[in-house]
Amino acid sequence: MIKKIGLIGLGYIGTTILNAVSEEANENLTIQAVYDIDNVKMKDVAEKHPSIRLMQHVTDFQDCDIVVECAVQQVVAEVFDEIIKSDKYFVPMSIGAFISLPGLFSKYQKLAEIKKKNIILPSGAIGGFDCVETIKLVGIKSAKLQTRKPNRAFRNNSYIESNNIKLNEHSPVVIFKGNAKLAATYFPRSINVAARLALSTLGPEKTLVEIIADPSISKNIHAIEIESEVGKYTFLFENNPSPTNPKTSWLAALSAIYAIKSI
Repeated sequence: MIKKIGLIGLGYIGTTILNAVSEEANENLTIQAVYDIDNVKMKDVAEKHPSIRLMQHVTDFQDCDIVVECAVQQVVAEVFDEIIKSDKYFVPMSIGAFISLPGLFSKYQKLAEIKKKNIILPSGAIGGFDCVETIKLVGIKSAKLQTRKPNRAFRNNSYIESNNIKLNEHSPVVIFKGNAKLAATYFPRSINVAARLALSTLGPEKTLVEIIADPSISKNIHAIEIESEVGKYTFLFENNPSPTNPKTSWLAALSAIYAIKSI
């Protein structure tokens, strides 16, 4: 059976998914429909892939089996209720929505297990979740994330501008220290890893996050520390950023493709 994908968002991750599914000789997956607020991107898809339907709205995915969100947090909130009413699979990349938008975390937590299985959370730019799930059998005492990215990854961030934080061209600057909920709120496009970790460990309030703008690096680096009765665990991910979006790691796009193929 061919699973039909509805793709929302045609930025780097969305385009990578579109190309990967379209170019592979895949008998199980097909891109059925796409949506983006940018009409130029939609027109480009129409010209290159005339068989793909252009969605008129983010919820216009009735003929799709899998809905993949690669847009912004608000889109997750817009489509969530409609997804839950259906039997469709949902692969959200803006995972921060689940912990930063009012009410959405509660909705997600209250879902019946059978419905939760239809929400596939990609690992994004980090990993080690098999180990995390194992540790949870005993309990997690603390979960911390430190993210380092080049200065360019934080350009035009409203939190940095409103708090008058000056990025240094010669040395690292700690631009945020707090919990995962606030990190996902203030950095909605560049710190989805905090939400992914929080949803798998101690939740948005108790998962701690530190974000550093580092002019000396070219990679997006995520260091995770987890403590439990079982032991202490450290994970380090040094990711190459995507070729077109320095806020996003190349690995994040690949994790989305892997998540879709695993359904």
